[in-house]
Amino acid sequence: MRIFHTVFVFLTVILIGSQLNAQDIKGPKHFIKFDAAPVFVGEFMPYYEYVINKKISTEIGVGFVTDNYLMNFVQESNSVQSRVQKIGPAFSLAARYYPYRRGDLIYCSAAIKYRRYRKANEQYNIEGNIEESIEYNQRIIPRIGLGYNFYLDQHFLIDISANLGLAFEKELKASSNVPLSNYYLHFGLGLKLVYAL
Repeated sequence: MRIFHTVFVFLTVILIGSQLNAQDIKGPKHFIKFDAAPVFVGEFMPYYEYVINKKISTEIGVGFVTDNYLMNFVQESNSVQSRVQKIGPAFSLAARYYPYRRGDLIYCSAAIKYRRYRKANEQYNIEGNIEESIEYNQRIIPRIGLGYNFYLDQHFLIDISANLGLAFEKELKASSNVPLSNYYLHFGLGLKLVYAL
């Protein structure tokens, strides 16, 4: 529920900010993006960036996660073969500050990401029917970052970024009734393919 309140407050601030800073902005105000780097952690998310004024823009992303392929590659897994990967939700909210020119060159960002990996653990019950229990790994990641927009032409560009933050993790296993909480340092890279409208 707190996540939805955060989204509501964020969108309200965007709306009020765009009304207060309404001015004639030349150049593109809307950007459609897809981040190719998080595909390695199973995240597939399109983004939309809206320019509020000459220095500030907002970005929202909504998508899904499958399996964390990078973590599976790095760590050994003794997981039971009866676990079936499920699609889970993912979203991102960010504010960007452009110190030089709007939507161009270097930018600073503050963002929050949410990912929820899900697995179904299938096993036979006493009657011989298959029972399914859901396991999940939920991550809330507030972070800050630096990025650079590399324009290929007037409409196409590549958005390269590096982010640092904290990941707050909550994990529920089939063998446990209570989710375990943890936090750790998060480092992320971004490689967004962008179309400017």
